[in-house]
Amino acid sequence: METPVVETHALTKRYKSRAVVDRIDLRVGRGEIYGFLGLNGAGKTTTIRMLMGLIHPSEGHMRLFGVPVPAERLHVMRRVGALVESPSYYGHLSGWDNLRVLAVMLEVPDRRIAEVLEIVGLSIEAKKKVKDYSLGMKQRLAIAAALLGSPELLVLDEPTNGLDPAGIHEVRDLIRRMPREHGITVLVSSHLLAEVDQMATSVGVIHAGRLIFQGPIGDLRARSRGHVSLSVDRPAEALALLNGQGRNVRLAEGRLRLDSLVPEDAAALVAALVARDVPVYRVEEQQLSLEEIFLELTAEASQP
Repeated sequence: METPVVETHALTKRYKSRAVVDRIDLRVGRGEIYGFLGLNGAGKTTTIRMLMGLIHPSEGHMRLFGVPVPAERLHVMRRVGALVESPSYYGHLSGWDNLRVLAVMLEVPDRRIAEVLEIVGLSIEAKKKVKDYSLGMKQRLAIAAALLGSPELLVLDEPTNGLDPAGIHEVRDLIRRMPREHGITVLVSSHLLAEVDQMATSVGVIHAGRLIFQGPIGDLRARSRGHVSLSVDRPAEALALLNGQGRNVRLAEGRLRLDSLVPEDAAALVAALVARDVPVYRVEEQQLSLEEIFLELTAEASQP
């Protein structure tokens, strides 16, 4: 089995008696876009800061590329690019000059600056002062800075936060291209499930410091249970009628709900209502959205 790019075992961070991150086991495979999903305050940034060696865990173990961290942090961090805190810039300098400052520190040639600007689509604006950049351009410049050292792993903490729809689209498209075009594994955190759904290949859901789901994004979608919703006249009376016939129906938001997508089940339900002169206004097939699935997962995790 191939060594995971990121692997943690019982990773925990406590502040006094409170576990901000509680015994989580992350696994990010090579070439994945791993969406690290959770509400604000769930423990995403704390986990990422531990992985980057910015804070030390209270308990547990971490490995990047099979190498233990923080024990060998200096060695392994050469293979990692990260955007964890809000990026800082010299607004009076151009995008190119901002990257040049970092390039000198990292001892990378100027040609690499041109390469990363091309990757993030800022070649044309390279000589423009950063204070005149849009928020989306600034975020792409920050990602360019994270790519300067030719990392194998790119870690992005809420990269679309505060961006307008155009900026979100720019950053999302850039992230999607990383594994395919540059062979870079991406760990991206977000509190927006819809965003993660549009770019991740696998996902981990953290809630109150605990990892409550981890797996392919398709497995998360598979939790969407289909049902049929019926708008009828006098729904409470219709429900009593159908339940009296032994049919498995319930009332939800003023509509009858049948937890089945079998066409014959819905047809039988409609026929039973029509036979008793109950008007049926609308029959709809519905499935849980990913947002609803996320809310279900967190609600389940919150139960004692």
